Amino acid sequence: MTAPQLQRSLFIASIGNLTAPYTLSRHSAGHTLLKAMEPVLLDRIGFAHPFYQTWQCPSLMNVSGPALTRRLKAWLAEQRRRRRIYRTNNTTEQLSTVQHAGDDDAQSSSTSYTLLSNSNSNSNRGEYGRQEEVEEVGSLSLSRQFGATLAILHDELEAELGHLKVRRGGPKQASLRGHRGLISVMESLRGAGLLQRSSSSKQQQQQQRLQSAARSDDPSGHSHSDLEILRIGIGIGRPESRNRDDVSRYVLADMSPRELLAIRRAASPVVDVLVKELYGKKGRRKG
Repeated sequence: MTAPQLQRSLFIASIGNLTAPYTLSRHSAGHTLLKAMEPVLLDRIGFAHPFYQTWQCPSLMNVSGPALTRRLKAWLAEQRRRRRIYRTNNTTEQLSTVQHAGDDDAQSSSTSYTLLSNSNSNSNRGEYGRQEEVEEVGSLSLSRQFGATLAILHDELEAELGHLKVRRGGPKQASLRGHRGLISVMESLRGAGLLQRSSSSKQQQQQQRLQSAARSDDPSGHSHSDLEILRIGIGIGRPESRNRDDVSRYVLADMSPRELLAIRRAASPVVDVLVKELYGKKGRRKG
């Protein structure tokens, strides 16, 4: 079996209200979805590696942006650092979770460069085969230049319970529909220079990439302007009333067992989307 070639690196972040009493509220459906997805990701890919990371934003929904942007910038910097080390040493670095000193915002799942033990599988090969092939994926990918994708998991009032709405890009590409969490994230990304401007010409975008790479001292040319945004909304339905207070009470109320089950069942379809983003069409599960 030929090892798949990574197309992008992937930072998967959920936004909502992580702490009690709103942990299982409808507004925190993105967090619930992410926790359900993590074992599916490991089963599909078969290993954890430094080219994707999952993270739950600890801030309240309406102020998610600053914490998410700080964590994303640290992750992007670590991606560049790994490539510099690989190019310098011309060998595969043993990769493990990087603890960022003073970063109290990070609540990320660990990433390591080895296969994980799995009592339910004889070899834990996952979808993509032997450990030698896994190492080939990492080695080849470290020597390539490719962009990063920020995948944001959030609740979606405009979709039926458990249904997905996937949109690419920022507010210029698709409306945020008044979602305050997404508005906070986009404002912070824009302030950090991470939000692409759709009105720029190809020549201007190339110039911005070169300038960003020069500022970051990254000889690969891999820069913040390469960042793609994937917004994955998980449907929570909408109350009959359009009154603002009624909607607020609805999203802050706890999900019923039926609703929780519907959110968790969406994990596999979301992983399909993410695997396609990570590996391209060749990385999709067949059948």
